[in-house]
Amino acid sequence: MRSLLLGLLVLPNVMFAQIVINEVDYDQPDTDNAEFLELKNVGTTPFDLSGLAVVFYNGSSGNAVQYRSISDATWPMLLPGAYFVICGNTSLTLNCDHPGGVLTNLIQNGPMDAIELISLPDSVVLDVLSYGGTLAGHVEGAGTSAIDLNTEGTLSLCRWPDGNDTNNNDADFVQGCPTPGTANDVDLTNCGISIGIQERSGTDPFTLVSMAGQVLVQLIDPSNGPVEILVHSSTGSLVARHVTPNLASWTFPTTGLQGSVLLVTCISPTRSLIRKVVVE
Repeated sequence: MRSLLLGLLVLPNVMFAQIVINEVDYDQPDTDNAEFLELKNVGTTPFDLSGLAVVFYNGSSGNAVQYRSISDATWPMLLPGAYFVICGNTSLTLNCDHPGGVLTNLIQNGPMDAIELISLPDSVVLDVLSYGGTLAGHVEGAGTSAIDLNTEGTLSLCRWPDGNDTNNNDADFVQGCPTPGTANDVDLTNCGISIGIQERSGTDPFTLVSMAGQVLVQLIDPSNGPVEILVHSSTGSLVARHVTPNLASWTFPTTGLQGSVLLVTCISPTRSLIRKVVVE
């Protein structure tokens, strides 16, 4: 690990960086012992990781305080399209390429924390992610509004589409399933958020139909008790909410949301179901 002088770091101003922070999982239920950071080479030529440092900042005080820096002169050349994973606990993280030096609490949970990729030869900032708010001087655009919620099961923050970099953290990062070392996945029914949710079998009891200007929610076997429907954007923002004594169907408007991904949760006294829908 190489130490860095904070005074040498410069405000990021990089267009279309070759190496990017592609995914981060900083918060798990109970003990944070499966944290990881995934890098991706989004360029067309190999990238030399041996000249890279990953620097972590705590911004809870309103000022950026460096609490960790990770680098290694033996890191390899990363091929185009390939991933490199830094993790806390190698036994709990798939495809981990480098242990971060601590088994728990590798990455701060926020608010207003940041991670930067620094070129060691010249101290140039190659990429940066600010999460839990916007940490001044350590952000591209605005800090992501997506949140890694440990209360909802296992989630991560990931670029969507995979590797996409518009130099705006809030536009580039959404909630997804932890996929260290592989392409990002934003279908939350595939990850830990669906723990305890009834498996789909036979006729799906909970369906979504996207139509012009609205989405139809259908429950084939209506509940005998109260039903709550929550509609969230892929960044975790609440789009709509509906509560009813029982439910057979409900529609909610989607004006201005065309092309976006919505996550719809149906909660009854006996079960919870989650589905994804792409708005037409």
